[in-house]
Amino acid sequence: MRRILLLTILFPYLLLAQNSYNLSLLGTYEWNNTEGSDIWGWVDPINQNEYALVGLKDGFSCLNISNPNNPIEEFYIPDINSTWRDIKTWGSYAYITTDDDGIAPAGLLIVDLSDMSGNTYWHRTSFTNPISGNLVEFNAAHNLYIDENGICYIFGAKSSNGSNPPDGAIFLDVAASPINPVYLGEWDDEYIHDGMVRGDTMYAGCINAGDLFIVDVSNKSNPVVLGTHQTPNVFTHNAWVSDDGNYVFTTDEKPDSYIGSYDISDMSNIQEIDRIQSNPESNSIPHNTHVDGNFLVTSWYRDGTTVHDISNPHNLVQVAYYDAYPGSGDGFDGCWGTYPFLPSGIIISSEINSSNNQTAKLMIYERGFSGACYLEGNVTDGSSGATIVGANVVILNTSIANASTTNLSGDYTSGNADAGTFDVKFSMLGYIADTLQATLINGQVVILNATLYVDPNVLILGCMDSLANNYNPNANTALEYGGEIDNTFASGGYYYSPFGSQHIIFDATTNLLIKSAVFYAEDPVTVTFELRDNNGVVIDDTTHSLVQGQQQLALNFEVPVGTDMQLGISNGNTGLYRNDDDAVYPYNIGSIISITGNSASDPDYYYFYYNIEVEVPCLDIIASSWDCDAQGICFNPETGNGQYSSLAQCESSCINTEVVKQTDKNKRTLMRVVDVLGRSVKITEKTPLFYIYDDGLVERKMLIK
Repeated sequence: MRRILLLTILFPYLLLAQNSYNLSLLGTYEWNNTEGSDIWGWVDPINQNEYALVGLKDGFSCLNISNPNNPIEEFYIPDINSTWRDIKTWGSYAYITTDDDGIAPAGLLIVDLSDMSGNTYWHRTSFTNPISGNLVEFNAAHNLYIDENGICYIFGAKSSNGSNPPDGAIFLDVAASPINPVYLGEWDDEYIHDGMVRGDTMYAGCINAGDLFIVDVSNKSNPVVLGTHQTPNVFTHNAWVSDDGNYVFTTDEKPDSYIGSYDISDMSNIQEIDRIQSNPESNSIPHNTHVDGNFLVTSWYRDGTTVHDISNPHNLVQVAYYDAYPGSGDGFDGCWGTYPFLPSGIIISSEINSSNNQTAKLMIYERGFSGACYLEGNVTDGSSGATIVGANVVILNTSIANASTTNLSGDYTSGNADAGTFDVKFSMLGYIADTLQATLINGQVVILNATLYVDPNVLILGCMDSLANNYNPNANTALEYGGEIDNTFASGGYYYSPFGSQHIIFDATTNLLIKSAVFYAEDPVTVTFELRDNNGVVIDDTTHSLVQGQQQLALNFEVPVGTDMQLGISNGNTGLYRNDDDAVYPYNIGSIISITGNSASDPDYYYFYYNIEVEVPCLDIIASSWDCDAQGICFNPETGNGQYSSLAQCESSCINTEVVKQTDKNKRTLMRVVDVLGRSVKITEKTPLFYIYDDGLVERKMLIK
């Protein structure tokens, strides 16, 4: 389940053995020969009956769910075929949009819910601007929202009649005139896919821009952007604000995407504070999320309905789920939407095709969850005391995925749905794993810190120069090769695509250099190779002209610490070789890189980069100036080649030495220092060493601080 912040975030996963936890099924309703889309709820103000309002591919359905074990369809209104149909309510009216023009434009469908015959409804496609007198027309729209003041926001409007409606947001007053809404204004800076509004503030998922937009809409004729923030997977579908207005939560409609959590207390400086997945590395796609008090209820296409505790917005913890769809992966099947706001507390969800294709389904759930148990702490290196970035933390033997990863400060956040005593496993590439116990309590934060020790059997890539800022005393090599050695394993072929590029995915635990890799080209071709972050943003690139066949190419990509980064190529019809079977992830390069997977839906693929050469260069090496003479006296030869960077460092080492004198010390030069086996070495404490000079003199010394 989790993330890395700031760096940020991500992790191994647990496959869930069950299809439900803390949500129980009360009732269902199916429609044959159609598919489901979005869902909303409504309560009859007279008799308090609860209703499910369900969008279908071929129309709109209203169901009485006052007895959740036996839902009854009150009426059905046929409409143009549309994959997308969204619903909101005001008073006793339902407002429905479709995202397909159709032969007969649907526009805005308005249904009178006080007439349960389903015979009272209207289509509205044009609205008059009261200031200019011009018509604003739309035949279709992707989504809508109605705020607490009865203002309807139409998102993603479009028309096939030659008009150009704003596809950001159109503001309509339905409180003043429910069946003939009044045009108030618009915002058209970006396309809005989905959004919500509270207190004259609009929270918009601008999917094409990949950003959350927060807009002041108090002046409907002059909306003002308050702040923006890119979402984790740069494909912002929807957004929902917390009850206190201090936090916003978003979804990205892409495979293996996240729910994002943001602190918006300062809208000029929005901060992402957490991100989380339902079933990490399963390629599941989140769709819509809603805040229900201290809980976040979200629909995932092939992962069903999930519930996360958001009491601590910096530490989202999953507490419940129900997945009715039998498959998994990145398809647009299963759960479309979910609605958690009915007074009875039941949660209703719409399935596109839960049982099989062309079978839409209503799901009715009973809550069985409570507040989460929180686990937080820090992970450090047992030898150096330094914090460990990217350490994996997993609470074992739980019913819900909870894996976490330490951030740049070595901190982690995690949790579980249920209280009890659990084993917690801490692991990191290059370190010996450790398992500790934690007793978790609902609603409380338990602190559990861990110390890991270097595994002597693992190759530790790092800087081996003690004078460098990034010196790693545990390192035993600065250069290593990894990934698949060549392309001779299993099957494969040359990849061509005019639309985009696939890539391999990797984590890096330290700053490093990808020096080179081996590539195979079918024909001579010019290719731009790219290092990208986990959002697909290019960090570094280089262009080479390749010859036919195998070649090793210099890359020199400067890689920062991070997770889910990408090694790929720029768009184009490239003709580079990739394997399509028997890739075995992860591929670990020493202790600093783990190649975890690829961008394809098939985990057996391996793309383009073979025999990858990785180096950890030493950074900001301090020029040494000072040396000890034969009497243990410090002097500066002013060559920059001395053993010590300062007089104080020199004096702390040049004491209690055993010295063999010579007549004219200023006329000899130290050639090298060797150990008892004659190997050239660096000067170290408490070790007998031999100093060899150009005049043939040999001194035996042992430095003692």
